[in-house]
Amino acid sequence: MAITVSGLVFGACSSSKQNTTVEATPQAETTETTETEEVEERTLDPMEVVAEAGKMEYRGAEKRVNDLLTTSLDVRFDWEKRYLYGKATMDFKPYFYPTSILTLDAKGFDINEVAMVTGGSKKALKYEYEGEFITIDLGKEYTRDEQYTIFVDYVAKPDELESGGSAAITSDKGLYFINPDGTEKNKPQQIWTQGETEASSCWFPTIDSPNERTTQEIYMTVQDKYKTLSNGKLMSSKNNGDGTRTDHWKQEIAHAPYLFAMTVGDFAVIRDEWKGKVVDYYVEPEYEAYARKIFPNTPEMIEYFSNLLDYPFPWDKYSQVVVRDYVSGAMENSSAVIFGEFMQGDDRDLIDFDGEDIVAHELFHHWFGDIVTCESWANLPLNEAFATYGESLWLEHKYGKDEMHNHLRQDLSGYLSDAANSGKKDLIRFYYDDKEDMFDGHSYQKGGRVLHMLRNYVGDEAFFKAFNLYLRQNEYEAVEIHHLRLAFEEVTGEDLNWFFNQWFLGAGHPMLDIEYDYDSEVKRSKVTIKQTQDEDVFEIPMAIDLYFGDKVQRENIVMNERQQTFEFDVDGKPDLINVDGDKMLLCEKKDNKSKTAYVHQLKHAPLYLDKYEALYGLQEYQDDPEVQAAMIATLDDSYWATRSRAALNLDWKNKDIKEKAMPRLKELAADEEAGVRNSAYEILASMEDKALIPLFKKGIQDRSYGVMGQAMAGLTKVDKAAGMAEAKKWETSEKDNVIRSLAGIYGESGGNDQFAFFKKQLNEKGGFTKYVLNENLGKLMGNMNNLGQITEGVELLKSSAMDMDEQWWVRLSGARALMDAKSILSERAEADNTGGADVEGIKNIVDKIGEVMKKIKDNETHDRLKMIYSMMG
Repeated sequence: MAITVSGLVFGACSSSKQNTTVEATPQAETTETTETEEVEERTLDPMEVVAEAGKMEYRGAEKRVNDLLTTSLDVRFDWEKRYLYGKATMDFKPYFYPTSILTLDAKGFDINEVAMVTGGSKKALKYEYEGEFITIDLGKEYTRDEQYTIFVDYVAKPDELESGGSAAITSDKGLYFINPDGTEKNKPQQIWTQGETEASSCWFPTIDSPNERTTQEIYMTVQDKYKTLSNGKLMSSKNNGDGTRTDHWKQEIAHAPYLFAMTVGDFAVIRDEWKGKVVDYYVEPEYEAYARKIFPNTPEMIEYFSNLLDYPFPWDKYSQVVVRDYVSGAMENSSAVIFGEFMQGDDRDLIDFDGEDIVAHELFHHWFGDIVTCESWANLPLNEAFATYGESLWLEHKYGKDEMHNHLRQDLSGYLSDAANSGKKDLIRFYYDDKEDMFDGHSYQKGGRVLHMLRNYVGDEAFFKAFNLYLRQNEYEAVEIHHLRLAFEEVTGEDLNWFFNQWFLGAGHPMLDIEYDYDSEVKRSKVTIKQTQDEDVFEIPMAIDLYFGDKVQRENIVMNERQQTFEFDVDGKPDLINVDGDKMLLCEKKDNKSKTAYVHQLKHAPLYLDKYEALYGLQEYQDDPEVQAAMIATLDDSYWATRSRAALNLDWKNKDIKEKAMPRLKELAADEEAGVRNSAYEILASMEDKALIPLFKKGIQDRSYGVMGQAMAGLTKVDKAAGMAEAKKWETSEKDNVIRSLAGIYGESGGNDQFAFFKKQLNEKGGFTKYVLNENLGKLMGNMNNLGQITEGVELLKSSAMDMDEQWWVRLSGARALMDAKSILSERAEADNTGGADVEGIKNIVDKIGEVMKKIKDNETHDRLKMIYSMMG
């Protein structure tokens, strides 16, 4: 499962190779910290408080009573009622102990028949059903050597279920009818499923647990105009002569029930192959020409992962499909991966965003998650940490170490944000309120970073041999964390409990305070490192690199005390001592390097993260000519993200820097990488210099929508009429990234005339675009003087904030926008600066917002939002 929204943590938080918003928004970043860039520490960890109070239940693996062997489904759909009419035939045997009872998960069904199938005939069975479980009396006791077959005729009614979900998977009703009556403009009619965590039982009866495995076949009867997709191979397609068709899909490799998938819709299907296996892409017809760019390099990825793991891709085929209104980012259904519509775009859209890392994430799941599957949701990192790690593997292979390190930085940021907002938790954790809570920045980003550290410790050969052993020993089985540890111990010959206990079974991360000293008399360098975190002391093996010009002396150390001093014999004072030379340690650092050391690091240390750290470390020294020269020189770095970060971190208010670097900044506005151009125009826009109008007009013609938006914003700041006129030309665009750009411009510079734009778009857009619209509507309302429109805006934001079908972060954006509007309007009323609006009217609206916020807080059920709202006051 992969989830992506810039600046928020929803699990994989996958950032694309050229996602311009990531690199162009420095204030949203949290990374390996220097003394100038620290993450705010929470004083209260609510998870720990609840656990200590004994209010959390232990969440172990599901008890195995019966073993589900095969599942055969025959389904058809009622679009009007949003029903699935199903017939399920399933083979079972007792897992170990004899039993006469079978319990199946089945949520919200109408049950028409439950029968035992013997020799082609059915015998009705007694059963009890109360809406979630079918408890079936088998009529006799069966032993583990006896197999039996159960038939269930049922109606699934997912839209009548009470919806739940999480930050990662925003709904859990399993089966979704999209635009079923065809009334929604520009939206296709589709049906699709989402099984994780335990929502497959919303559309077929099963044992809905990750430690269960079954083969599957599905007969899907649909209108002949639609294409279908499911797991495994398409065995046959039968025309029924009544305008319908029945497609028969079959997969003989057993997998967990949450990986079952169905998709129905009008798709263009583009076919590749890998070693004779079908690799195909399902997209809406208008995107047919771009399908291979939407799912880039898929056959090459399959080849790379198969070779790297020494375990060839075993599934029948590999299909990827984009659907509308998806409740997650993407889902690794075995051989039939479903993606949200954010992946879909034309060649111009894909300049600013490609989902290559998300494609890699879901593909890597086909080994880690699908071949070996976590036995319980407590062990979810065995699925998600591996898939997150797979993203970095691919980026390093295809685009180099710098790209991988940039991804590591983003993963660390995601984890630290989650830890700061919701507390530090064990990576493998058996105590949680709800299984959906496991889909967070710990299971994904922290877990991925921990695997990087494990590889760095044991070495590449041992690491990938252990991966292979883990797969071979546990293929098509459910696993827990100790299976992984034992595989690594068998390969390396080392007891690794110390590593697994502190990183997988423990909480938190090291927080390091680093000091340096040099004794010239004995020629000895000293590094004193103190662990300042509240958690126990971590055992930290790492490299310390001592630089003497271009020469590097590497010292490998192990830190295992609260404070330690490491001494090294040297020939002279090092120009730089670089702690964690490989930049693999998951930590926060207060690194007390000198200015000259940071300059040397920027010039000579090889990694992107070395340069990234140095650029932040030098920010406070930008009056120094040597620092200026080093930072400006970095604008010519070979890696795009380093050029971008150097430009963003330069102090452009410094006259010397502006004079020396402005010619290069203008060149960067035409850089070959859209991310660099985006950053350059963001900086240029902040200068509010009318002399830049020609450059802004040129930028508006850029093929990148992100760059176009930055240039348009810059033009608006220096020539409001011209900028707003350019923006208005794009108001009819359906492109989400264009809509977001206009929202930002109108939020900063608009007024009454732009309200209609927000009203229209909020009724049509969802997801991250709605998030941005909400945030900027709050700003716009602060600039308006039409009381009727402001009141209507309050209702629009209230609707977003209280819509329980919306993602929690969209609801948050509505509430936060209301608070912003309230603050600005209050200030205007106090200063009698209402732009001609009635002061009392403004005050009344401010009071109304206060009442609305109380209703929003009282209505909210999401734990994270309740906590955030309590902190908002």
